[in-house]
Amino acid sequence: MNSRIIRLAALFFFIILVTAYVPPMLVSAQGNTPEPPPAPNALLVYDKTTVALINTAATPISLVGLTFWRSGGGSQFTVAGMANSLPPGHCIQLWTSAVSFVGKPAECTARDRYASSNKTEMYFWVPGYLNEPFRPQLHGSALAICNASAGRCPFYIPQGDEATKRWKVFDPATGLAMPAGIQVAFDANQLWIVNFAPDTVLPLQGLRLFYQANGKLVVWQGPDGPWNDSTWDHKGLKTGECVVLYSDPAKITPFLPCTQVGQALRPDQPWLLKFDVMGPREERRTNCGGDQPPAGPTLCVIPG
Repeated sequence: MNSRIIRLAALFFFIILVTAYVPPMLVSAQGNTPEPPPAPNALLVYDKTTVALINTAATPISLVGLTFWRSGGGSQFTVAGMANSLPPGHCIQLWTSAVSFVGKPAECTARDRYASSNKTEMYFWVPGYLNEPFRPQLHGSALAICNASAGRCPFYIPQGDEATKRWKVFDPATGLAMPAGIQVAFDANQLWIVNFAPDTVLPLQGLRLFYQANGKLVVWQGPDGPWNDSTWDHKGLKTGECVVLYSDPAKITPFLPCTQVGQALRPDQPWLLKFDVMGPREERRTNCGGDQPPAGPTLCVIPG
């Protein structure tokens, strides 16, 4: 009886903790009409071995503070040291050790600097899986979400006073400003994914779990499900909505104050040990779980 009281008390405290936490808003609420992002002033052109950054504006652009990030920071590249600015039409280029020399892309009228590297952690544009996202960032904050399998990514680098102010990150598929993040909570049987951010819709297409199963990396994506419901459109979570991944339907426990809109069976139980949660913005990739299965409800907040 005492152990049961202790478990109930722990669960009650967990619910209070989750209810009290409200993530800060970094972007305004999404409306029904897509908001046009700024016209791009930079273009990335890339393949499996080479990437070029090109100034597509009519005036020089500053590259100070520009970096690139993929795989939750596992792959990073800093522009500093190659160029601080680019004249119109000019580019800088980086390639892997798989090639000795390559020509500049057609969009580049003059190549100011090029470099080769055998450090795989610098290959931010080379996807680890199909359509893996990466992001250009300025002073540590995302500028855009790029698709590493696409081969091209136009984006806008704020200049002058704009670079000192907050900017929005736009979903390349919908044109909508992307919200700040999500929360997950899990125990030994289930994992809940919840949107507690006010007045936002979290697009499910950016949601991913990374975990090991049978010695191999598994990447689960939100739209893949498979969802065992018939009414939810599988596009996103409104404020207060949640989904649950589970291994045993008889043990699903509604321990979060949210409106459940979908369920998906995951017999490999990624929440039993360490796993990463990403989305909807690539830089929000967060480590959850541990070396042992969770003993009770555990909260993992995606920063932002």
